[in-house]
Amino acid sequence: MYRAGDVVRHLRDGQLEFLGRRDHQVKIRGQRVEPGEVEAAVRTLGGVRDAVVVADRSGPGGTRLLAYLAGEVDPLAVRSALAGRLPSAMVPAVVVPLDALPLSANGKVDRAALPPAPVPEYDTYLPPRDPEETLLCALFAELLGLPRVSRHDDFFALGGRSLLATRLVAGGAPRSASRCRCAC
Repeated sequence: MYRAGDVVRHLRDGQLEFLGRRDHQVKIRGQRVEPGEVEAAVRTLGGVRDAVVVADRSGPGGTRLLAYLAGEVDPLAVRSALAGRLPSAMVPAVVVPLDALPLSANGKVDRAALPPAPVPEYDTYLPPRDPEETLLCALFAELLGLPRVSRHDDFFALGGRSLLATRLVAGGAPRSASRCRCAC
């Protein structure tokens, strides 16, 4: 059974072959998300002249949303404002401010010309305060494939998802988890 927006073709043997989607809809943490809806929400924020939201499948935590914004905006403030308005799966993991969005010859946003998204990082690195935080930050960094994780970093904003966290808790943690001597 195919849903509206799915593109299929009818093969000679009578089978249907799924080719993709007609729209930009993606699945984030088990929820279908239309990036255009996120773009509309972003455009209502002060300082935003234009926005484009794309799905990035190269992150360590699976598919995540990237928001590219033209205008004078603070990425953390944008994420915070959207977190109050949208379900968590629709809040972009990374907000990239640009002077202007790249345009193609016909005046449309050239998605292929968008710069690669940086690894989300907060302005200030705060080191872990105790051995438990040190271990947790090290485990999260290894699980997410990051060089380091600050004690105030948001696991999900860095590309984490519930299945990765579950793997960590269920014993499928990275190598460094074997060093844990705590009673967890």
